[in-house]
Amino acid sequence: MTETHRIHYAWIICLGGTLMLFTSLGLGVNVFSAFQPYLLEYAGLSNTQGAWIITVRSFFILVGMATANWLVDRLGIRLACTLSLLMLAASSFLFGAVRQFPLYCLAAAMVGLVYSWAGMIPASLLISHWFQDRRALALSIVAAGSGLATIVAPVPFTTLIQTFSLRVSFWTQGTIMLLAAVLFWFLVRDRPEDAGLSPYRTSGGEAAPVRPRPAPAGFTPTYQVLVLAAAFLVGAATSLGITDTGVLYSTAGYPQAVVAQLISCMGLCMIVGKISYGQVVDRMGGRMANYIFFGLILIGYALCCLADTGNIPLAFAAMVISGFGLPLCAVSPPVWARDLYGDENYARGLKWVQTIFALGIFVVGPVPGALADWTGSYIPAYAMFWVMLLVSLLLLGWVYARTRAGGRPER
Repeated sequence: MTETHRIHYAWIICLGGTLMLFTSLGLGVNVFSAFQPYLLEYAGLSNTQGAWIITVRSFFILVGMATANWLVDRLGIRLACTLSLLMLAASSFLFGAVRQFPLYCLAAAMVGLVYSWAGMIPASLLISHWFQDRRALALSIVAAGSGLATIVAPVPFTTLIQTFSLRVSFWTQGTIMLLAAVLFWFLVRDRPEDAGLSPYRTSGGEAAPVRPRPAPAGFTPTYQVLVLAAAFLVGAATSLGITDTGVLYSTAGYPQAVVAQLISCMGLCMIVGKISYGQVVDRMGGRMANYIFFGLILIGYALCCLADTGNIPLAFAAMVISGFGLPLCAVSPPVWARDLYGDENYARGLKWVQTIFALGIFVVGPVPGALADWTGSYIPAYAMFWVMLLVSLLLLGWVYARTRAGGRPER
């Protein structure tokens, strides 16, 4: 078999990474917004308790981010991620089996670890091993897996809840997660050398030298702090914005069937947005991608703040535009790490950016539920998210402009 006449196995690795994020980020985290209103009602929990479940998950996302590189170094990407997906399935079975708040927190802790251990850090490392060219596109396809889950899962899972029970829906999800773990194990290898191959390249031949991307010369410690501050704000505003979509519209009085459709609509647009983001980065650079996609999500969240109007077309417009902008929650941190830290320090930079990203989710996590208990609406939370995103855009725009990072790639 020759690499020149067949699809490079790197694209199969890309498929395996997509399946992993479909399961860990998509089913494990994003689709939880469809379960959350039913879970609060089923167990008699307050909005604040519901927010604390998310906060526990966010804390263990942070723990997972800090330990993901260590786990991958010890076990390898393939084994570490497979075991993590099996743990995710166990968490879904636990969610379905109990109705006590402390046990929900335990299940959420497991989900949080898997979000990191089978999430963007190992996916980014896997893509960096297998792709020399078209990395942003490959990474955006992998990240689109979480959006795919947000499209296909909310409506059937909501139907299962309404037709049978919350337990049946959670256990069905757990079974799907088990199957995904097995399939991931059979598809993925850590490095091209493990399969007797070389990394994917678009041109240049096998003998062409690899030119690592250096870090920009002007990337000072002060600028590093600004980037991490932006990651903190983006992490909270995007991840919590996705998670709270269901309660935003259900609290505003929208029918549950419409809420599920809104979440699926957002997921579809997330897929398109993530793949588009990869294309923009590969062709125009990370700097221009920041301006385009921050602009989209700022418009989308502004429309989310109009949820109390009860206008269903406006709600769908909010989901469409927000979905197009939500690559910021998954694909952007690896791009920022590569643009600003360079290839040599990519793994270290990615760890820091993703860890502070997760810290933002953890610290801000209880705030939306507390605001909702105080005001009776999640709209104040989305107004807060909008301000956080605007500040993060200003910080990143300043750093990129001053360091001249993320310009149009050389051809």
